[in-house]
Amino acid sequence: MYSTLNFFKRLVMRFNWFNNIWRRFRYWFVEHLRRNLVGIFFLLLAISISQIVLVSIVPRPSNLPSTPLNTPQTFGKLNKTASLTRSAFNPKNGVLQLNYTINDGANANANYLDISQISFTAIADHGGNNIIAYYIPTSPNTIVVQFKNLNPNFNYLTVTAHDKGINTTMVEAPSSYSSFASSTAKPKQTDKANQGLFTINRDKITVSSSIGFDSQKQLSIAEYNTKISHETEVIEQNQKAIETYKKGIEQQNDLISGMEKQQATTNDSTLQTSIDNERGTLTQIRSKIGEAKANIDHANDQINEYEKAIHRIENGESQLPKSKKI
Repeated sequence: MYSTLNFFKRLVMRFNWFNNIWRRFRYWFVEHLRRNLVGIFFLLLAISISQIVLVSIVPRPSNLPSTPLNTPQTFGKLNKTASLTRSAFNPKNGVLQLNYTINDGANANANYLDISQISFTAIADHGGNNIIAYYIPTSPNTIVVQFKNLNPNFNYLTVTAHDKGINTTMVEAPSSYSSFASSTAKPKQTDKANQGLFTINRDKITVSSSIGFDSQKQLSIAEYNTKISHETEVIEQNQKAIETYKKGIEQQNDLISGMEKQQATTNDSTLQTSIDNERGTLTQIRSKIGEAKANIDHANDQINEYEKAIHRIENGESQLPKSKKI
């Protein structure tokens, strides 16, 4: 009981302390009302001006979401796709490198297409006055878009892929003037406004001090070395899969052997069906081993072709289109 009363007494004393402080502050504020109101006005004005300065002058990324890596974007009239596979920026020299893989819409696995028909345009927000940009073919299905002298505090970039290829299925040859007139009266299909558009915000780019304004030869060799490393990884994964499949075969053989021993001591007619099913699984595993070996052979063939391509590039025999300024 005594402790409870003591607690309430301390609480009242503390409340009185706060109340006294508030009374003194209110009295001081009223006594200097004009000066305090002027001070508050100038404080709010300073905050407003600083916000305007920050919004207008200090670069910041856009409100547009960055296009994710390895996300195909359809462009052109032939339904080709472009995927941004890497974006790296060196703020020391203002070099930004964007790596793109181009795929044919009809065959997404194709390693060759007419890359000379592909072009890029770009717009940089707060990119600086001395910015230079090129799109550089590095293999039959890859292109690097490279910027030089880019302001380290740029806001964002928009890069758009274009395809000059002609879709002949969309071209009509009229048999008469009446058919031509009727076809022109039909509403024409328009391309989507954002086809092939990539948004690259400053805060979503990998910072790398090793990026330089490399030549087409250097970029092409680096691209083929990357392709070789990817195929090497494919080989390693398939080799691991084969080892796992072999262990699975051993387990299946042990299972079938045990079931056959059990079959000799039982009259269960369904046991033979189970044995046949397990043998079917065994056949499927052997088939998967064959597919994995075919994958390894194909990857080795690809590596051989890529090494030949590197040799041609080093000897100045590359047949890739020349880089072009955006």
